[in-house]
Amino acid sequence: MDTTSSEQPPKKGDFTSTSRLLILQGLVPIATNLVSSQLEAFAARLAEALYKLSEQTIRPEEASTSFQSFQLLSRNSTAFYRLVAGQINASLAKEVSTINVKKKTKKDDVKKDFSLVSFEEMESKVLARNLSQILETTHSDVLMALNIRIGNVLRRTPINVAQNPFRPEMFVNAVYQAWTEFDTTPESHHIVLRLLQPNLFLYLAPILNGLNDALIQRGILPDLSDVYQSKQSRNRNSRGDDTMNSDPYLHNKLRSLFFGAEGADDTQGGQPGQLNFSGAHGVLGSQHQQQVIIDREFFDYLTSLQRVVRRTDFATIQNAPMDSSPLRQLVTQAPKDQISNVDQSTIELLARIFDFVFKDPSIPEDIKKLIGQLQIPTLKVALMDKDFFFKESHPARVLIDTLAKSGAQLSQEANSEDPLFHVIEGIVEKVQDEFDEQIDLFTNVVADLEAYLKEEEEKTEAAISAPVAKALQQEKIRVAKEFAENDVAIRVETGEVAGFLEEFLHNQWLRILTIAHNVKEEKPHALENALRTMDDLIWSLKPKNSAEERKELVTKLPSMLSLLNAWLNAIKWDEPERVVFFSKLAERHAAIARAPLELSPRRQLEIAVNIAQRASEKRLDRHVTEQADQTVDEWVQQTEELERGAWLDFMQPDESSARFKLAWVSPKRTRFIFTNRQGHDAFSLSGEELIKKFRAGIVTQIHAESVVDRALVEALRDPPK
Repeated sequence: MDTTSSEQPPKKGDFTSTSRLLILQGLVPIATNLVSSQLEAFAARLAEALYKLSEQTIRPEEASTSFQSFQLLSRNSTAFYRLVAGQINASLAKEVSTINVKKKTKKDDVKKDFSLVSFEEMESKVLARNLSQILETTHSDVLMALNIRIGNVLRRTPINVAQNPFRPEMFVNAVYQAWTEFDTTPESHHIVLRLLQPNLFLYLAPILNGLNDALIQRGILPDLSDVYQSKQSRNRNSRGDDTMNSDPYLHNKLRSLFFGAEGADDTQGGQPGQLNFSGAHGVLGSQHQQQVIIDREFFDYLTSLQRVVRRTDFATIQNAPMDSSPLRQLVTQAPKDQISNVDQSTIELLARIFDFVFKDPSIPEDIKKLIGQLQIPTLKVALMDKDFFFKESHPARVLIDTLAKSGAQLSQEANSEDPLFHVIEGIVEKVQDEFDEQIDLFTNVVADLEAYLKEEEEKTEAAISAPVAKALQQEKIRVAKEFAENDVAIRVETGEVAGFLEEFLHNQWLRILTIAHNVKEEKPHALENALRTMDDLIWSLKPKNSAEERKELVTKLPSMLSLLNAWLNAIKWDEPERVVFFSKLAERHAAIARAPLELSPRRQLEIAVNIAQRASEKRLDRHVTEQADQTVDEWVQQTEELERGAWLDFMQPDESSARFKLAWVSPKRTRFIFTNRQGHDAFSLSGEELIKKFRAGIVTQIHAESVVDRALVEALRDPPK
């Protein structure tokens, strides 16, 4: 049962029990998807830990078990991914479904009787609990935010971690349960649980932050203290900044590439004519204060190329063979003995990144050419600052990503007549002309581009105000109808509603309830009146087996019929069916009044069986309908995951494509408004319409994630030697 603080005033946008549950249920696939994105790296860490244990343990049985588990995981990693994702999805869904059940506190757990539990089971419970508690402490700030927001949805005083359905304990138990299903060898279960330390386990920070962000996007914005907000701001700024946080497997590949045996030799000491870069932009920032050694002559050679290359064919390499890339040609064209092994690896990796950018179909060709002109400046940055590869927030990396994303907003026929194209062109020229060793230049030009895009965004917001108001009204009516349908369904499912009355409720009273739900904020008594009138009408047609019940019926009928007619007048139901309905109603009331007061036991049993049978059929029909409505395929999921700012290509009748931005999503995600970049040509689609267009191939989404991130993953499938 929900508990509401007596001191907490009601707020605009309070949620009903149904909408509260729907909001929290919507978080489950988000959490599952965020977990799924980590499973490859997690499995790699677990496999490595199992292998190390098999080599280091002095117990033969443990060595054998851990090695067998390592082999099993290495051979069947995909099956393990599915089990973990499925177990987490099922556990979270079950926990959310019981959100209104009062949770036991952690103190209650201590009181449990473990006298009949084996030592291994007790130790497993302790290990799982210890890991959960460490994770709770580590992520206390983001958990507190999630507790506050979920408490706000539930209209409760701030909940504690034990009441949070997305607490670390749920992920720990789900992963452990998935392993027990994956490896049925009992001895491995305890081994894996011992290995599951915070540095090996799933990284919960991006998952919990993702859930917080999802609630924020749905308008769950409770008041937070200034101190807490500043902490969260710092956490968000640093989140995912280091490749280690987002993808440890990728991080390790990069480290082995740049800081292996040869790389260590290349970054030691210095010779005359070489440049030493360290400090704020050193390798891996403040984590590793190593020096990066670059030959002065080679660096000057790159600078001379940078100034010569403007608006040449240097950038048009997307159709050239891999080994003919101008970046790769530097290795053979540069003066001898000026390029180290690490430099060669850097050049090859950066060339692969640009290869990926040039093949991205979402970026117009003219924008690719402009980005291509940044190859030499970017190479200079990457040579003197390996953080370019390790940190998503590196200024040069952010510039490439921002140019690619903003370029994707242009049509494939982008030209200098478009103001955005002109801005991008100016930024590229500025970097070519002015960049030498000051990486802050990239930060400045990104700020200029973002300021321009923000100005366009503000114009778009103003341009769509009217479509947004219309879409909000449409959604409000739709939600009101859903609640009205539920009001009718739960009454019809009892099996006690006469056939002609059931038809009346579905066809006419549903309209009345929709209106009442739609105006409940302004006229709350209207909804109460409509529901009470419906309940009185249903009650009036139930058998009356006592004189008192029949007397009550006679007393209530005049006022009930008066209210009934008033509501029907409001929806202007004047068809002949209204006369027929009231005629049947009068006949049924008369029959109830004439029926014998006492029914035989046999007749009572028949009535009870018929009611139970009808109720069962109604519930089954509704369950089948709901299951059909809840069918989730890739198109439904893609639509559910769309966020404001996403770009989509819409196929036109002449088979050309037009690019539009998702400018607005309604709070309940039933309406989507799209515009062109300037905020013109706005149009609205319902969720169902958008899903149909995705499924038919009429709409395709443009990749919004970092192009450099994706390029790095692709480039490191086979790391440069």
